[in-house]
Amino acid sequence: MDIELSDDVDNISWQELADVIEAAPLGKRDLDRLETAFRNSEMRCFAYHDGRLIGAGRGISDGALRAAIYDMVVLPEYQGKGIGTMIMKNLIEKANAEIIMLFANPGKEPFYTRFGFRKMKTAMAIMDAPEYRRQQGLIE
Repeated sequence: MDIELSDDVDNISWQELADVIEAAPLGKRDLDRLETAFRNSEMRCFAYHDGRLIGAGRGISDGALRAAIYDMVVLPEYQGKGIGTMIMKNLIEKANAEIIMLFANPGKEPFYTRFGFRKMKTAMAIMDAPEYRRQQGLIE
């Protein structure tokens, strides 16, 4: 399978990306906020198969000490084919940081441990809609 990786945000269909994120399933995204998030991220990776967007990820980094990866997503029918691995390796390489953090959907942690990610004991976050986030299994 020929997969093309790109970090070009100028040719992205934000609706197509929102559809991929929803299908993955990572939830619904507001198109304007989604575009702002990806455009403002130093690290971006979009995966295409035959011109179709099938996966993506983004991250932020200070280029030395800390980085974070967000919105790591692959369409369900393409999962298990190495595409997520390609995206993660791309983002990790671009991060160039001593510590890289990420949010993992509950149940997806084994995928990330393959790259060296480990659960943190002291991580904390302020999140909107805390009861909803609790139901998602993201916070205690």
